[in-house]
Amino acid sequence: MDGVPRWAELDPGDGTDPDAVTRFYAAVLGWASGDGVTAGHQQRVLRHEDAAVAALGSSGAAAPPAWTLYLAVDDVDAAAEHLAELGGEVLHGPEDDLAGGRLLVALDAGGAVVGLWGSDDPVATPGPGRLCWAEAASAEPGTTRTFYRELLGWRFADGADVGHLVASAGDRPVAGVGLAGDALPHWLPYFGVADVDAAAGAAREAGGGVVVAVTAGPRGRRAVLSDPAGAHVGVVEV
Repeated sequence: MDGVPRWAELDPGDGTDPDAVTRFYAAVLGWASGDGVTAGHQQRVLRHEDAAVAALGSSGAAAPPAWTLYLAVDDVDAAAEHLAELGGEVLHGPEDDLAGGRLLVALDAGGAVVGLWGSDDPVATPGPGRLCWAEAASAEPGTTRTFYRELLGWRFADGADVGHLVASAGDRPVAGVGLAGDALPHWLPYFGVADVDAAAGAAREAGGGVVVAVTAGPRGRRAVLSDPAGAHVGVVEV
């Protein structure tokens, strides 16, 4: 289905020890590091149980260290043309994913980096250790809403907080959109955990930190963590 979060890729930045980063995510999310990259610029795949859920790599679009969210689309090349018409900009790709699919990295109309990926492989079911949600911090939430409504067919409703929007792909809520404020526009992926307090404690012990303390939300209790490279990542209790 177009618009469903299907993948996330961490650019740990130059000079970061990838083993330290993978140890962090093993402690917080139970991930294992393995081979089998899904695009030429990726270095290693991160797995939860039997599912590939994320990767380390750099598409050249993210700096400093940051996660790039990838949304599912049926036709990446057609989406590349459409997003440019809607005020976005392709930064990298489209390129083959080495498994019969295609992907790209772009700036959306709200100024945030986002990936689009077309693949016949099924999207991993949301759950502990897996991509469950995403939040956009936008310079212009109204512009972001129009962009994704036209590009992916997302439907929007008001969120619990003033000015916050909830996006749905079909009948499934998939993402939130809010104002970036003083921050640079960005997408933040949220991965599922069984216990968000335990995940926050594990992040501190593994060389990271807690950027936004544990709070209750409509999708479940959640927090924003920082990894040893300084990249932010969300966790939500499922």
